[in-house]
Amino acid sequence: MHWLKESTKRSNKLKDHYKMQDIDIFIKDPLPDHISPDLVFSTFSKLIPHHLLNGVDIIYVGEFDVFKKKGTNAVFQDGAIYVSNEQDSNQDMIDDIIHELAHSVEERFTQYIYGENDLKNEFLGKRKRLYDILSSYKYNPLPSIKTAYHYEEKIDMYFYKKVGYEAMWNLINGLFPSPYSATSLREYFAIGFEYYFMGDKNTIKKLCPVLYSKLENLEYLEK
Repeated sequence: MHWLKESTKRSNKLKDHYKMQDIDIFIKDPLPDHISPDLVFSTFSKLIPHHLLNGVDIIYVGEFDVFKKKGTNAVFQDGAIYVSNEQDSNQDMIDDIIHELAHSVEERFTQYIYGENDLKNEFLGKRKRLYDILSSYKYNPLPSIKTAYHYEEKIDMYFYKKVGYEAMWNLINGLFPSPYSATSLREYFAIGFEYYFMGDKNTIKKLCPVLYSKLENLEYLEK
């Protein structure tokens, strides 16, 4: 594929090195046979406007200690996206990369995204309604659900373990795009970013009008 050029290996430890626009991609550990890096990164390149990639210098694919520390399979850190080579499908890998890209966009456009508190107000309004729903179903919700917008592990674990994501899908209907998007304001933005650029703009427009407006302006920022 003309946009994805295999280049000279820089180290015996790195099995593959690609270049996507201005981003280096290193595949440190082998991907499963059912995952196509060409398809993953060509699709990613088509979905995301070039100007939103400027906060990412490099993408590493493989197994990294940070995944165990954070209990995740992808991380954005210091201009780099780290994504696990253990993936269920090409789409899952694309989702992971776009989600972490959202966190890089947050860092570049923090004031625009969060500065006026309109996104925070939208998020907390939904959280308060979710609190009432959880109360009505006798889930004994944490009071901090109504006021906390930064990540709190106790809220994350409450949604994930006490309520359970299967039940959460029903409880968040009409409020949040996914259970994890209710975890914190940052994840609300990142999940919305993921849905928006993966082609499900209508869901975000319907459920999260303030978030939709932010994402639409970011998409056309340099057009």
